[in-house]
Amino acid sequence: MNPTIVSAFAKLAWEDLKDWAGDRVVRRGKSYTSRVEDLCLTTDGALLAWVQGGDRYATLVRCTAAGKLSSTCTCPYGSSCKHAVAAVLRFLDCIQLQRLPPPAEADDERFDELANRCDPDEEEDEDLAAAIPPRRKPGDDAIRKHLLELPKNELVDLLMEGRDVIPELRQRLADQAELKEGNVPKMVAAIRKEIHRVTRDPGWQNPWKREGYTPDYSHLTQRLSNLLAIGQADAVVELGTELLKQGMNQAACSNDEGETGREVADALKVVYRALARSSLAPGQQILWDIDAHRLDPGGILDEISGPLAQDNQAAAVWSPVADQLAARLEDFPARKPDSPEVYTSAKFDRERLMNWLLLALEKAGRKSEIIPVLERETKQTDCYLALVRRLIQARRRQDARAWALKGIEATAGNLPGIATELQGELRNLAEKEKNLPLVAAYRAREFFVSPGLESFKSLQAAATQVKVWDVVRGMALRFLETGRRPDRANPAGKRKGKTQESAPDWPLPPTGLPEVETDRRRNAFPDASTLIDIAIHEKRPADVLYWFRLRVGQNGLALTYQGDKVAEAVADAHPDDAIAIWKEMIAAETATTNQAGYQSAGRHLRKIKQVAVHIGKETEWQAYLESLCLLNKRRPRMLDVLTALAGRRTPII
Repeated sequence: MNPTIVSAFAKLAWEDLKDWAGDRVVRRGKSYTSRVEDLCLTTDGALLAWVQGGDRYATLVRCTAAGKLSSTCTCPYGSSCKHAVAAVLRFLDCIQLQRLPPPAEADDERFDELANRCDPDEEEDEDLAAAIPPRRKPGDDAIRKHLLELPKNELVDLLMEGRDVIPELRQRLADQAELKEGNVPKMVAAIRKEIHRVTRDPGWQNPWKREGYTPDYSHLTQRLSNLLAIGQADAVVELGTELLKQGMNQAACSNDEGETGREVADALKVVYRALARSSLAPGQQILWDIDAHRLDPGGILDEISGPLAQDNQAAAVWSPVADQLAARLEDFPARKPDSPEVYTSAKFDRERLMNWLLLALEKAGRKSEIIPVLERETKQTDCYLALVRRLIQARRRQDARAWALKGIEATAGNLPGIATELQGELRNLAEKEKNLPLVAAYRAREFFVSPGLESFKSLQAAATQVKVWDVVRGMALRFLETGRRPDRANPAGKRKGKTQESAPDWPLPPTGLPEVETDRRRNAFPDASTLIDIAIHEKRPADVLYWFRLRVGQNGLALTYQGDKVAEAVADAHPDDAIAIWKEMIAAETATTNQAGYQSAGRHLRKIKQVAVHIGKETEWQAYLESLCLLNKRRPRMLDVLTALAGRRTPII
């Protein structure tokens, strides 16, 4: 064992472990030291151990000469876990007892466990990988050579023995016999039965207990491939239609990370190969693919290249597809006019069907029919945004404006996101037409409807271009203080569906947008939160403090959510006020008596120290730190934080 490695572990302090794994994990790791088994040392100085937890986990820990710790573990956490902490503490016990663990064997099974734990999609830790020796691959070539040299009768006997102990092999051999006899109806019936069996139970995973169930589609996939191999493409497509419905439903009901969906997709790849070879006409193949995608809101088919992904069909093929989709849309149940629900599964399905129709019309060269479809569907799917964008593409700007205004009025109350995007399209039109005053007016309305720092900055950029920012800025700030909109002649008036006249001194033109009653979450003025953000942005520390004190008076939670950024913003100009804010936050965080609060208090303390040293008040800082130590003498976890700040280290051994 390299004495440098032993020395590196021996020099570890409790603060090193806590910085690496966190205080909570270290505390739990202490209670796991008795569960460490078969501790060994790898050839390059890493610790290798079994640790008993909810399961038995293989754990590998490394410590550099500089005291930097790293680990990997087969537990759900993967690294920096309580098992790794326990292994380190157990090793330190061995050092104290002067009984170093034995070296690990090159073929130790824990190396395999750890190698299998590595995610191939993630970048591998080179240091940890170095501790895992390379493993020899199974001798597949040697086995194949041995089988080729066997006499035919011995090979048959071997397969028959395997059939008796391996169910998958027995079924594979039976399928091949059925195929040779050409008994297709019997095979189709058997595959249909298997579809029902495989799709019966949803998948699930519990990563913390490393438990779960994923339906195994491999046999079904093989049987579909076998059926396709003898030229039964139509039968495979027919079975695939059933598989689509049942498999998609199973994947939707599964509680996993997509494992079930990937199984379904693997089987459907065979069905899509059969679709291309089937007797269905190209247009019918496209419709089959569209119906499949309508059953797939989760994107299981995204990686499969079907007829829709191939851009090689003529307009004459797509035109009948468009006619059939149009007929389906016509027959789709209409939304009730008085329905209180703004978004339902039926509306979602109708919108998807409409989008497929639009694609088919586009592919069929019937673009002139797209806008009328969208106009009819606005009352059913609220597709105002798609309609306005199509009208703009067609250079029908006046129609686009009219539909945008109609859409804003229809959606601002229940679907404000659509209304906001429609207003954005109107603003884009104004930008294209170089109507900069109107662009600024739209930006102003966005700010008044949704005040915040970002909308204020957008307004600033637009108003600066038309040289009215100084006036607009003052009015915008007064709005945040009073709630009175400066762009309205009657700021308190609310007339649904009507446009408001601009106030005489408002320097921007009217937008012509309807004023709609909305559920305004921001109805408390002055809006101190936004005023604070703007004052920070404009570097006005005195105003930051003024509005922050007012905000804390309005809502005590402001100290938690805005105190830190306020203190940082005023630290240079008003260091004593910044320190006072951080002290208030420390008192609040300490009062929570939980580790997260103590860690937050530690971050604030570090900032106080930095400011105090900068302004020459290091003595006051030390006195404050000592007072906190006395105040929290019965809170050992808070004392750990304070000890670390004081620069003290607590050796483990």
